[in-house]
Amino acid sequence: MKKRSYLFVPANSNKLIEKGLTSEADAVIFDLEDAVALSEKNVARAKLLHHLKTVRCSSRPFVRVNSTESEYFEEDVRTFAALDNIGIMLPKAETKEDIARLETLLDQEDVMNKPILPLIETAKGVWNAAEIASASLKVEALAFGAVDFSLDTNITLSDSGEELLYARSQLVIASRVAGIEAPIDTVYTNFKNSEGFLHEARQVKGLGFQGKLLIHPSQIALAGEIFTPKDEEVEKARRVINAFREAEEKGIAAIEVDGEMVDYPVVRQARKIVNSFSGD
Repeated sequence: MKKRSYLFVPANSNKLIEKGLTSEADAVIFDLEDAVALSEKNVARAKLLHHLKTVRCSSRPFVRVNSTESEYFEEDVRTFAALDNIGIMLPKAETKEDIARLETLLDQEDVMNKPILPLIETAKGVWNAAEIASASLKVEALAFGAVDFSLDTNITLSDSGEELLYARSQLVIASRVAGIEAPIDTVYTNFKNSEGFLHEARQVKGLGFQGKLLIHPSQIALAGEIFTPKDEEVEKARRVINAFREAEEKGIAAIEVDGEMVDYPVVRQARKIVNSFSGD
């Protein structure tokens, strides 16, 4: 299953919810938190519930509930817990206790297999990323929220992104240690700057991220362009796999393909490329 593009959709607009339900993104995150005014929280929750109960989403759906510190958190979780195949994004995830509280609510609703995406947005969350990633079998992947993180840490965001290198790398390492999927990178807020998006997406792919959070449908194709292996990459990966298979049958575990040395780690990487290309 491809997980390159996660599109945020405000849950306070019938029109936007309907568009989100037919989105071409790999996943859609219907947002009850930052996109909804305090006075509209209950109305937006009911509105989103109606849509999700009556129309099947063409992408993988998630609901970003309000944080554990919010008065709306428990009702958000209980409202969407029973809906099949709809995951929960937990904002401001800072400790394993945050995940435990969410999981307790899901257990109380007899929901056993609801995927959780903790959104890491603070210094405390980055510091505790490994324990958050390991807190529950329901945790599918970590997501990074750089805007709130920069506010929390007094960082000034730049085009280079160098000030976020440590935090991003921490999420990648924590995910690997916990044995969960690679993380999802933060939104790129200037949705009219395609080149800037592509530059940042290439950068975080190189760091080990598998996709990006998006704020506009125009970014879906851009994310797909970066996080989907190119045809020539896939062809080379298949040559590597086939050549190594033949060599291995002869008792050889190190060969040369296209002028490059190939051993077991290289073959494992080649298989990852082929699998990510062919995944639905």
